[in-house]
Amino acid sequence: MTVTTLAILTLLLLLPVGVEGAPLLLSSADQGSWLAADKELHFAASLAIAASLRVEGRSRETALAMTFSVGLLKEAYDATIRPRRFQRGASWKDLIVDLAGAAAGIAVLDAIDR
Repeated sequence: MTVTTLAILTLLLLLPVGVEGAPLLLSSADQGSWLAADKELHFAASLAIAASLRVEGRSRETALAMTFSVGLLKEAYDATIRPRRFQRGASWKDLIVDLAGAAAGIAVLDAIDR
């Protein structure tokens, strides 16, 4: 299975409208600040995953796609399986921070390799 196929399949998990009529995405207010601790964790985890994949010899594109797929899976979990007491719903802000973290991880490794 290619990375592109994995990313597409992961995106398909986010297509349902939600569970039991709940919205798929949280409102902007419910997603928290751009500088919230949750966003810092998303950034750090994505940076670490992407950097680790580059250390293991994966291409930039593969590292980015695989890292973003992990973020998509996490948001699919948040939108569908996450316990209601933790406010179920996916966050587009988390996905943007995941991409930024992955790009930063790749950039750090590129800078070190020079």
